[in-house]
Amino acid sequence: MNLKELEELKNFNELDMLLKLIKKADEIKKRTEDLILDVKAARVDVRKAMNDIKLLSDIIRDEIQRRTNQDIPFEESKLFKSIEAEKQRLEKEEIRIRKIEAKRAERHNG
Repeated sequence: MNLKELEELKNFNELDMLLKLIKKADEIKKRTEDLILDVKAARVDVRKAMNDIKLLSDIIRDEIQRRTNQDIPFEESKLFKSIEAEKQRLEKEEIRIRKIEAKRAERHNG
């Protein structure tokens, strides 16, 4: 899931998250059929969607546990940790892209 989708989950309750999970599963049906027909590009799409569904399931489970044990702060939640991990991934990607662009500029100017 991208950062925007994860941030939106902050405003969702468990039912909203479950509906999002169902929608994601529904959206991937066609790509799964393609996978069965051996369309190679579908493999990546299906794996990514399954990772998103697993993450959503984990977040829902965590939110239910936090609802029953309200002493757990948001900063210790699966959602918070997922948002932070995605932010770090994006920062690393941005640094990697800047390095590549700098090398291209060096080759072009040098």
